[in-house]
Amino acid sequence: MRDELFAHAREQAPREACGLLAGRGGGITRVIRCTNVHPTPTTRYVIDPREQLKAFRAIESAGEELAGIYHSHPVSQPYPSPTDRAEAHYPNVFYVLLSLRTGQGEMRAFTIDPEQFVREIPIAVERRGLARLLTNPPSRGH
Repeated sequence: MRDELFAHAREQAPREACGLLAGRGGGITRVIRCTNVHPTPTTRYVIDPREQLKAFRAIESAGEELAGIYHSHPVSQPYPSPTDRAEAHYPNVFYVLLSLRTGQGEMRAFTIDPEQFVREIPIAVERRGLARLLTNPPSRGH
């Protein structure tokens, strides 16, 4: 997953890359790349609504759940900005942020609750290359 996410971020730079993470039981089963349609894509992102709806339907039909939302910060740290926190409309998923500010690339995961409280979640990569977020998934209740 890490390689796939960073490939997407590098291909889109200096624009912010964005997409969705499908999963089961706290693990990520696949990355769904999306198009950033924000008018200022070098500093903000908005997932194309048609792609988002199509991805949500595909996730549901595959028996998966929306596990996370990712986007890149091409020149800043991988931490939710005030805008990221204000626009975090899915409190039951993980937010994965990538940074290209160093040659190595940085990846961090967070939960963001409705009060905009941010909590970092450790990430582990399993042998098959799929990531597991090392915590209990956020409550799926709506």
